[in-house]
Amino acid sequence: MALSNIEKHYNKHPEDLRLQRRHGIVEFETTMHHLRRFLKSDYFLLDIGAGTGRYTSALMAEGYRVKAVELVRRNIEVFLKREPTADVVQGDARDMPFIPTATADVTLLLGPLYHLIGDEEKLKALNEAKRVTKPGGLIFVAYLMNEYSILSYCFDEDRIVGLLERGAVDKDFHIQAQADELYDYVRIDDINRLDESAGLDRVTIFSPDGASDYMRTRLNRMSDETFARFIEYQKVISERSDLIGAGSHVVDVVRVPE
Repeated sequence: MALSNIEKHYNKHPEDLRLQRRHGIVEFETTMHHLRRFLKSDYFLLDIGAGTGRYTSALMAEGYRVKAVELVRRNIEVFLKREPTADVVQGDARDMPFIPTATADVTLLLGPLYHLIGDEEKLKALNEAKRVTKPGGLIFVAYLMNEYSILSYCFDEDRIVGLLERGAVDKDFHIQAQADELYDYVRIDDINRLDESAGLDRVTIFSPDGASDYMRTRLNRMSDETFARFIEYQKVISERSDLIGAGSHVVDVVRVPE
C-alpha cells in the first residue's frame, strides 16, 4: 500500500525530536498546564493522532488511563519502544469504528487537523471526536495558524509574490491549501465556524507556544533559568485574546453538549 503524504512526512521528520527542542518544550509544557486544569484522577482519555506518544506518556506517568490512536506506523513503533505498556492502535482520526461512542472523559486532537485540508475533512475528525467523547466531556483541538505561516514561510522566505500570483494565498493573505498538500492553516474565525458547524461549545482557547517558534535561536541561547521563566510567561499569557492568533498553534478547548 502506498504511503500517504502524512506518513512520508513523519518518516523523515521525527515528531519525537520536535517536542524535545526548546520551542517544542514550550508548546508541550503549556498544553500540559491547561490539561491539568481540567483533568480529574478517574478520567479516561483518548489521544487521537498521538504521534510518538509524548502526551500519552506524560499523562500515564501522572496516573491517567489513556488510549492512543495514531495513523503513522513509524510513530507507533517509536512510541512503543519508549512506552511498551501503552494502549495504542493504528487508526484515522476521521473514522474510528473500533472506539465505542461516548467513551472518553477528555479527548485530545492535538495534531490531525494540521493535515486535514478544508472544513469538510476537519469536520469529519471533529465529529468523530465528538462521538467518542462523553456528553459534557472536553475535546482539546490543535490548529496551525495562518499568520505564523504567512510571516515565516511566505514573507521570510520571499515567496509571497509568487504565492499571491497563483492564488495559493488570497487577497486577504489567507493561505489556500490544496487537497494534496500536507498542512492547512486557519484563523480564529475559521475555528469559530468549525465549532459552530460541529455543535461544540468553547470553554477556552489558548496559544501553546506564542512567540517561541519565531524565537527558536534566541530560546537556544537563553540560560536554563531564563528559559524556565519564558515557559512560565507563555503559560500566563496563553489565553490573551490579543496574542492567540499570532503564534504557530492554538488549542481550542470545547465541550460536547449534554
